[in-house]
Amino acid sequence: MQDHSKAPQPESFDEPALLAQQRGFGRLRFEPSLEPGFLRYMHQRMADRSRLVAFIAAFFMLLFALIDLRYLPPELTRYSVPARLVALILICGTVWYAGRPHKVPARRAFISATFSYICSGLLVGVVIAGTRLTDMRVPVTHDGLYLVLLSGFFLVGLPTRHAVVGSWLIVAGYLIAEQAVGSPRIQIIASGLFLGSFAMIGSFGAYIYEHMMRGAYLNECLLKAARIRAERESQGKTRFLATASHDLRQPLHAMSLFIQHLDERVTDREARHTVRRLADSTHLLQAMLNSLLDISRLSVGMVRPQLRPINLLPWLQSMIDSVEASARERGIRLHLICPRYSAVYSDPLLLERLIRNYVNNALMHSGASEVRIEVTRLGQRTRLAVVDNGCGLSKEEQERIFEEFTQLRNPARTLDKGVGLGLSICRQLLHLLEYPSGVQSSPGQGARFWIEVPPADWTDASRAAVPQSGELLRGRIAIVENDQISREATETLLRHWGCQVTSYSSPEAAFDGIEEAAPDLLLSDYRLEGSMDGLDLIRALRERRSFAGPVVLVTADTSEELLEAARLADVAVVYKPVLPARLRRTLQKLMAELVRS
Repeated sequence: MQDHSKAPQPESFDEPALLAQQRGFGRLRFEPSLEPGFLRYMHQRMADRSRLVAFIAAFFMLLFALIDLRYLPPELTRYSVPARLVALILICGTVWYAGRPHKVPARRAFISATFSYICSGLLVGVVIAGTRLTDMRVPVTHDGLYLVLLSGFFLVGLPTRHAVVGSWLIVAGYLIAEQAVGSPRIQIIASGLFLGSFAMIGSFGAYIYEHMMRGAYLNECLLKAARIRAERESQGKTRFLATASHDLRQPLHAMSLFIQHLDERVTDREARHTVRRLADSTHLLQAMLNSLLDISRLSVGMVRPQLRPINLLPWLQSMIDSVEASARERGIRLHLICPRYSAVYSDPLLLERLIRNYVNNALMHSGASEVRIEVTRLGQRTRLAVVDNGCGLSKEEQERIFEEFTQLRNPARTLDKGVGLGLSICRQLLHLLEYPSGVQSSPGQGARFWIEVPPADWTDASRAAVPQSGELLRGRIAIVENDQISREATETLLRHWGCQVTSYSSPEAAFDGIEEAAPDLLLSDYRLEGSMDGLDLIRALRERRSFAGPVVLVTADTSEELLEAARLADVAVVYKPVLPARLRRTLQKLMAELVRS
């Protein structure tokens, strides 16, 4: 059965066309493509009040029936009371019929409601005119008819044209009834003037009501169109992020691997200096790209926290170790003040990005000689603070630093101080994690950036020793990578590290050769040519029992969905562009676990 209640989707109208309709619809007509949707909209509003209409109609019809029995002569009540009950049945039947927008077309519903409205008004008029035929102890007035003319169209929710036609037919029917019972001409004229005035007031009210309804419908359509446009723009951003994550990180990934290979092979002092500067520039470009992609992903809601307990002391110490060299170059001392058995419940990746951005901000922009990470317990929260003894911030500066691309003390925009997105990302992360936070600072007195994180129970998680970075890896590794440059870069670097390498350019090639190669570890890109991605390849190899060893998935896709899928598949993930040191540590750890098992 056709569903008549559904309004037309705003996708069929562009916003300029909708805005053009707002400039005036005094004739109460939309353009042909919009009018049917509005009629269905108005029908739905009429259906929403159907129970109220049925209750009021029943109340007044029964009340008038009791009044008839009390004040009218028996010869009149013999006809008026059954007529009122018939009208009540008609009204209730109409309310039931017209109050089903999912089954009854709007135009039929309006016609049936108008017919019921006219019948109710004519019934009241006939009863009033009938009282003129007999002497009444209490004069019968036009109050019931006034009630019908002023309230009937509003209660039912009729369109203006239906309400106007119905109101004037009721007035005309009453005047004809007065004429038929022989009422004096002067009384008929007076009744016509009074009832005509009420009908005009009701008609004007019906016009205002429909005008408001049309305005409300247009506003709803504009809101829906704006929401759909926003969703499409968000989807466009998502597609851009997916493309940018892969296409921009891919060449950076190959560059990093080639630069690492050069750094380990070049012995000339001047050439090594050039290679190191090239590596610094690549790392800077990688950091800028990561910041831009992170702020975009956070702004479109693509990041969802993955919460778990974190032992703070080893976790924070590892973070400090990773920035120690950068702090030493700037002559800054790093300190960690953290209770031994302190733990929090948070997302490790998001919390690390948050604290690391605060630390990097202090190292690059504070002009400090000392930076501390302090951990303290405050009631039901654990406070983590990054404190420096630098130049400090004024109240105005504290409000500006969290804006995108803001760098207070870098007017030349030198790239070694970043692009001004670190604290903006912190603000987005704080909103996502819903952590209390704040800044305490004043000019010349340093700054304290703090956040409060839910505590957790400390767990004794012993970590296996990882071989030193200078040792050879000693193992057979299979590479699956469709990009030739990245495949060659990875293969060259792994061979230099002491690995035996077999590479495949497609999943099909891996299916044919991996069982014979018998690798200890599989290193696969996520996005591969053809119908299979890296995870699909890994699952297929395991199902065929062609390979059951450890797997590292290399990807530019940083979505939580992929990370969760990799976790369920027991696959390690490294993100492009891969830092060679990080890749080496990952391979060392997996190979060490393989030897122990």
